Amino acid sequence: MASRRYAIVGAALLSIAALVGTATVFAQGGQHGHRGFGMMGGLQQLGLSADQQQQVKNTMASHRDEFKALMGRSRNAHQAQQAAIEQVPVNEDLIRSASTAVAAADADLAVLRAKVHEQVFSLLTPDQQTKAKQLQADRAARRAQRQAEWQQKKQPAAPAQQ
Repeated sequence: MASRRYAIVGAALLSIAALVGTATVFAQGGQHGHRGFGMMGGLQQLGLSADQQQQVKNTMASHRDEFKALMGRSRNAHQAQQAAIEQVPVNEDLIRSASTAVAAADADLAVLRAKVHEQVFSLLTPDQQTKAKQLQADRAARRAQRQAEWQQKKQPAAPAQQ
């Protein structure tokens, strides 16, 4: 039960991770989060006041049930899609229908994440917002660098020209 709660909170906190540009975010109720989320992580880099920390917790708590419902819907849609893909013989209509349900569930979850992102972002001071945007840009640059390095490793070595 507790690990399921952590999974729900962890997914909700993922939206905040996108806001601050780091994979560690403020976790629920003073407990460590799920899947590597730390106590203060990225938000700590912004120097949140105690009042801001409480407001973030309250914001997350106010959306907990929505996240839980949408995550369940998304999980079920993904499972139904996988079952449709594995069905023999292939049933294209079923796969397309299941894929549409996945897209709708994931879109609804993305909209909720965006709303929570906006609410948390509005709790930050202008300086904190600027820093959060910089952290996000830094993270995107690191991700692009890792992607470029991965692509380079993936390419076979060119034969020597003679």
